[in-house]
Amino acid sequence: MERIRTKWLVFFYTPFNPPWYTKWRKRGFTHVGAMTFNAEHKCWVMVEGLYGSLNVEILSKEESEKVLSYVKRLHGVVLKGDKNENPNFRGEWWVKEHSCVSYMQRLLGLRKFFIFTPYQLFCALRKMNFTIFVDARINMAKKPKPKPKPKPKGY
Repeated sequence: MERIRTKWLVFFYTPFNPPWYTKWRKRGFTHVGAMTFNAEHKCWVMVEGLYGSLNVEILSKEESEKVLSYVKRLHGVVLKGDKNENPNFRGEWWVKEHSCVSYMQRLLGLRKFFIFTPYQLFCALRKMNFTIFVDARINMAKKPKPKPKPKPKGY
């Protein structure tokens, strides 16, 4: 397995019992968080915006694997990429100040205003060349192909 020491793993998922105010978000993209490996202390650091607060946790290798396993069980997606260094910070409106998306935007150096939902953040990160690290979505949000109709006998 490739060592990921300077990269961020950004995970998206929908929890088992999502809050009522997330019912308009795209399925599989209700929440977003991020993890990175700290080489100096040999541990993983997980950062999430939860209910208006910033949650930072130090994780062991086993705990980080459990987080990725949890995201996979919930049919989530994990992206891998570098932080964007952008010194031109414009500030934000209050509406974005306390969401998980705004916390991850600041963490990753993404300063675009019109990103409100985790799915919009996912699309913006893919445009920044973040690669898919884990993809446990069912059918990749595609409709299944219809089965061909059998030909009648006698032809």
